[in-house]
Formats: sequence, C-alpha cells, structure tokens
Amino acid sequence: MKNWIKFIGLTLVAFVALSFTNIDKKVIVIDAGHGGEDSGVKTHSITEKEITLSIAQKIKKLNQNPDIEIILIRNEDHYIPLGERAKKINALKPNLVISLHANQHKNKTKKGKEIIINDKNQSKDLALKLKTQLKDANIITSNRLHLLRNVEFPVALIELGFLTNEEDKALLTSEAGQRQIAEMILKAIN
Repeated sequence: MKNWIKFIGLTLVAFVALSFTNIDKKVIVIDAGHGGEDSGVKTHSITEKEITLSIAQKIKKLNQNPDIEIILIRNEDHYIPLGERAKKINALKPNLVISLHANQHKNKTKKGKEIIINDKNQSKDLALKLKTQLKDANIITSNRLHLLRNVEFPVALIELGFLTNEEDKALLTSEAGQRQIAEMILKAIN
C-alpha cells in the first residue's frame, strides 16, 4: 500500500512538472553554408564558410527566447554534403530552416541581400518575415537549389550580401555587422 501511494505521488509530481514544461518549443534549424574543403565564395583571405558559421553561432548565442530552440547543422568547420544536410534537417522536423550564404558578382557595385525560397511549404511566409527585418533584401523563387527542393519544411536560403562589394564585405566581416545580421534574423523568427 505504501509503495502504491508513493507511485501515485510520484505520478502526480511528474504530471504537474510536465504541465509546466513547454513541449511546443519552436525548432529552428540554421544551416551555415559550405564548410571544410568547400570555402564557398572567397575574396582574398575571407571565406563564405567562415562568415556563415560565425553568423549562425551568433544567432544561437543571442537567442533569448526559451520557446525557440536553435539547432545548427554545422557548428564547426567541416563539410557536410547537401544530401546529408537535407536528411538531417528533415529528421529534425523543424518549424523553419534558414540556410546562410554570401554572394559574389563580377559587377562590384552589386550589393544587398537575397532571400531565395521554393514555392511550397509556407516558405513565402518565412521570406516575408525575413524581408521585414532584412530591409534591402529581394525575394527570389527557385526550385534549382538542393536544400530548397529536398527539405520538407519551410526553408529560406539567405544570401547575406556580396563579398565582391566593399560595403557588403565590411558588414559581413565585422563583429558588429555579423551581430546586426544575427539580431535581424532572430527578430524575424521570433
């Protein structure tokens, strides 16, 4: 009888504790583009893979919302094939996916951000929220990019700026600029 009362008591304590636990936590996957032997865009000693990883880590670190869990697909400098990235992301069943990249162009005056989405999975809603924060961003629809085709959840690939443009490069490579970008993305997903 004593054991039965203990069991009921523990069950009630567990039930009460679980009722105060937020099981509806929003899961956001951040994919820092490229990595390892794949540098992405490279200008002088600056690489896209380093910039995207640094901004992804800042997004995770700056997140203060206990209802949002940020998961980084890549938390260090190693290469993950696109097929494996898509499988990992789909296995996590996230609410949103953001893939970070940096752009380049032979016209060095070309600058600004681009938000690239597919035409499915409520990605347009995500793009509009991002555009509200990343004010100079253009929204582009494409089904040619691997992650956009193969991730089953709302996904946006953000080209954070052009490393071939001095103004964009200064923003992307400075601590303050990276923090500003991370904060804008966090505001969009909150």
